[in-house]
Amino acid sequence: MSIYEYWIGQDINFRGVWADYDGGMAYQEKYQTMRVHLIQLTFESTLDTPLFNHEAIFKTVKGYFHELKRTCLSSHDYEHAGPLFLYEVGRGSSMWSFLGELRQLLLLGTTLADQKVIGQQLKNIDSKLNILKKYFGNSVRPEDFRAFMQAQTSPALEEAVQRMIGEGLRRVRISKRPFKEDPASAQQQMIDLKEIVSEADYGNRK
Repeated sequence: MSIYEYWIGQDINFRGVWADYDGGMAYQEKYQTMRVHLIQLTFESTLDTPLFNHEAIFKTVKGYFHELKRTCLSSHDYEHAGPLFLYEVGRGSSMWSFLGELRQLLLLGTTLADQKVIGQQLKNIDSKLNILKKYFGNSVRPEDFRAFMQAQTSPALEEAVQRMIGEGLRRVRISKRPFKEDPASAQQQMIDLKEIVSEADYGNRK
């Protein structure tokens, strides 16, 4: 992608964009079979300016989510895991809402809340997992987090994730309840993963 495509929409391959959309209709069908939860990433508010970083954040989150699945799940689980779907972007709050399967969202959300990238060590991991299990039960898979710390990622992706965190990522929340079963209830019962990370770290400092 060129700087001109990003900023002013010059030289976009329109046929390619819509051909990819048509070719991926199966993902819409897959969504209907998924049991999804809501994850919200809240950045520093940009109420008075356009969303200049929209494409950069969107593609970083989507790409990083895929890389987490590829590197941290078994081959079998990776093949059956669903993608991440953008639900909305809150204009006044810079709150990005995505839908995905809970197991993968917990890995994504917890590591982002802890400001860690694939291959970095998660401190007090056992305490964090125990707290997560109180809210999300067996959807918390310790093996996913162990694989996260042992895996490697490209310098380009690591830099992109750090840049995204540097945009002022101040809150990461996941719905306790499935989204499609009751969207209103899911949005009301959100668990703040940054609080869980802080609670685990604080408890181990006592």
